[in-house]
Amino acid sequence: MAKGKHQKKQQISLSFLAVLLLAVSFFSTGIITGWQLTKQPQPQIYKTEPAQLASNLTSNEQMLASKIDQLLQKSDYIGSIYVRKNNRVILEKGYGYANLRIKESNSPSLYYQIGSIQKAMAALLILKQIQSGKITFDTKLSEFYPQIPGSQQISIKNMLYMRSGLHRTASPKKPMSDSEIIQFALHHLKFTGYDTYHYEPLNYTLLTGVLIKLMNQPYETLLKKEIIRPLHLEHTDFYENVKNSPQHAVSYQMSATDDYSKALVEPETDIRNELGTGNISMSVYDLNKFFTSVLSGDIIPKELLFSLWQNNGDKHPYSGGVYSGNDYILAQGNINRFHAVAAMKKDTKDAIVMESNIQSDKNIKLPATDLRNQIYELMEGVNLKS
Repeated sequence: MAKGKHQKKQQISLSFLAVLLLAVSFFSTGIITGWQLTKQPQPQIYKTEPAQLASNLTSNEQMLASKIDQLLQKSDYIGSIYVRKNNRVILEKGYGYANLRIKESNSPSLYYQIGSIQKAMAALLILKQIQSGKITFDTKLSEFYPQIPGSQQISIKNMLYMRSGLHRTASPKKPMSDSEIIQFALHHLKFTGYDTYHYEPLNYTLLTGVLIKLMNQPYETLLKKEIIRPLHLEHTDFYENVKNSPQHAVSYQMSATDDYSKALVEPETDIRNELGTGNISMSVYDLNKFFTSVLSGDIIPKELLFSLWQNNGDKHPYSGGVYSGNDYILAQGNINRFHAVAAMKKDTKDAIVMESNIQSDKNIKLPATDLRNQIYELMEGVNLKS
């Protein structure tokens, strides 16, 4: 009798289990599967919240932010922007598409290539070597590359200011290693016009070679160890490492009728051969953090930093990766139709940082550099003269 009851209970338990499994099977193909789809992890967009984000703007701040926003919309700006006034963030916004194919909007948290702004990082690494006593501004290039014509008179400072008189005579036609790039540069240059300003990336390729010789480490290792990690630039990396990331904006060639006329892919040769001169990607937030931290003395003591980024009255000559004015710096870089620009007061209270994935044709609409200058005039009442 007890055995029969046990068998009956077992049958009921088995029946209940069967119903339960059937229900789970049903829900797993229906409700649970649907829940998983709605809860599927989405690609995370990294965003560093500004440290002093103004949650409640004053009427004057709202008016200024509105003027800047209207200017950008009227100009059909495509890219992202961060604006700070009196240490309060008044605008941080994306405009247009970062990736037209998947309809992803631009955002200040995305990666963009910064082009020649990377030269400021190379200049800071040189300053760190000056700080350590390994070289001085007056150290001659001949100490590292005596085979270069004029190297006995060319100083480190000449090269930082692009007044060395050195010019490239050719560019690599295939991807090269760091050492190969430097060797190529050494065999394809000429010396003319010493101590006359001429924008020439070759100066920074050779300065990168100097850094590698001094530290006996690859440039990528140096940059990450000395700048990227100490400043906690979590959305900054070499373009080659993040070019396929879903968080990297796509650049476009524009036409008179279409801002997104053609999606671009930078050739491997160009990526590899921008040694120390333009192969970094970073977010608008990180670019702001970089310049804010540097100007605050977090990487180089201010006295040494401003001996390079000197005050220059109402002018802003090239001064080691940036254009240095009396109380502000300007930075700009473009590569593969990405266009990054910045303006920041040396006391860091005011800042404009813009990164665009379409380098505008000036005959069609205002490029980022012109927009930055107009925004600066709105903020400071000062016209940035070319």
